[in-house]
Amino acid sequence: MPRWTDAARAKQAALIVRWKPWQAATGPRTAAGRAKAARNADQGGDAGRAHRLAAAQVELAEALAKVQRLTGRRRAK
Repeated sequence: MPRWTDAARAKQAALIVRWKPWQAATGPRTAAGRAKAARNADQGGDAGRAHRLAAAQVELAEALAKVQRLTGRRRAK
């Protein structure tokens, strides 16, 4: 990584002010995108495990509901 001199740092700051990169930054636009971005830090550790556990519980509940629907249809015949 290059060492920045005071002159180089001032020149870069002036360029950035002229360039205005913050105006092009949009971030996530949809609710799903915002929710995904909010979970960016939840990839490891306890928070990540808790998120994966919650997702697995939802998946299990959906699977059990599907099994109940399928077995209920067979009994009705």
